[in-house]
Amino acid sequence: MTSHVEANLDATIRNEDLAAIARLNPSHFGRVFRNSFGVPPHEYVIRRRVERAQGLMLTTAASLSEIALDCGLADQSHLTRLFRRLVGESPRAWRRARLTAPA
Repeated sequence: MTSHVEANLDATIRNEDLAAIARLNPSHFGRVFRNSFGVPPHEYVIRRRVERAQGLMLTTAASLSEIALDCGLADQSHLTRLFRRLVGESPRAWRRARLTAPA
């Protein structure tokens, strides 16, 4: 199931689809997932999207708008809101600090 999430981070991932893959009803799936991963399925997907964005920010020269779309987010603003909530700073500041840091 995590492989499905990884392979589809750039697309819509619904809890119902993940539950079907796990062959569980959606409400039971949510409880089982949270017990296994420590977060609800939707939060797990958001975290993986932000982690993918971090990787792309360090390895490509793509704009934040492009990165947001590549990670399945609506736009740069959506990326910025989620990124700030999870990482504690804006994607631009995070990227700049890591790309200009002395080696």
